[in-house]
Amino acid sequence: MTTTYIVLLALALLIIASLGAYALHLLRRVKQTEALQKEEEALAEMNLRKRQQDLLQDIRFISRSVVEEQCEITEGVMRLHYLVTALDPVTWQASELTAVRSHHSATSDMPILEAYKALTPKQQFAIDKKRLTLEEDNQASIRQELKWLCRHQFPNVTLLQ
Repeated sequence: MTTTYIVLLALALLIIASLGAYALHLLRRVKQTEALQKEEEALAEMNLRKRQQDLLQDIRFISRSVVEEQCEITEGVMRLHYLVTALDPVTWQASELTAVRSHHSATSDMPILEAYKALTPKQQFAIDKKRLTLEEDNQASIRQELKWLCRHQFPNVTLLQ
């Protein structure tokens, strides 16, 4: 009977050792997966931070270009709408950008590129006149708001902080 107990005990120890080795193997795989996941998260965060920094740089560049009259107001406002809403939609709704939003609303439906070229010269003239009148009327307030936008820190964009 002792031989049977010894064999059963040896078999039990072998099973326990096998299960322990398998548990150790699974633990290593979990740690590898967690490390890979952390690496992927860090890479994604780095890419997002880079994208946000690029957007911020573009926003400031276009804002300065409009302020320094190197870019037309309407073109700058159209580009800034896309960039600011991509970076921080809350900032686009800020009270400091009221004239910019108003100008965007008034000009966003105007045809551009091929749609503009397809218009008759008379239609093009009417659109240009409306656009230039809007730019002239809003010029001072838009430039002031874009100066604010150049200095704005975008507090809602956490990765920039």
